[in-house]
Amino acid sequence: MKKALFLLAATATLTAPAALANDVSFRFSDDVAGLSFNANSPDGKASVEIGANHNEDDDVEIYNAGFYANGKRGRLQGRVGVKGFYADLDGVEGPGLAFGIDLKVPTSDVFSLVASYFYGPSSTSFDDMDGYRDWKIGAQLMLFENSALEFGLSDIEVQIEDVRGDYDFQDGAYVELKLLF
Repeated sequence: MKKALFLLAATATLTAPAALANDVSFRFSDDVAGLSFNANSPDGKASVEIGANHNEDDDVEIYNAGFYANGKRGRLQGRVGVKGFYADLDGVEGPGLAFGIDLKVPTSDVFSLVASYFYGPSSTSFDDMDGYRDWKIGAQLMLFENSALEFGLSDIEVQIEDVRGDYDFQDGAYVELKLLF
């Protein structure tokens, strides 16, 4: 019951900012489904993102909220910042902070290369969490002026306190549909 109430509250919290979002992303892989909202500041130099991911195989979730500084250098576009996460892994749970970068290199008006890496050491992980790592590498195809399809490889790992090895929340190919406003 606690999990259902938390999911309901998270869904309400996530859907409220949709009116303020610059983009909404739906991410899918073999065993994970995710939803995220991204909002840029009026000058475009900062952004906020909130999201939730659900692993169907293990029936567990990871929620996140991030704050970023956006920028460009030549054709390279990106953002650097901090992502707060909360992992609810069925019996073990806890929050943490991960620091990292999102990069995008447009090769044409239609095609871009994308990469991302976030790392949360044990010193920024609390309760049952002992670390976090989230990376992806892929390509983005602009479908229309207001939508994009991204695909590639990604990995989300959580280190759990007093447990050997990492919990692979998501590992492998993914597809992400972005709706741009």
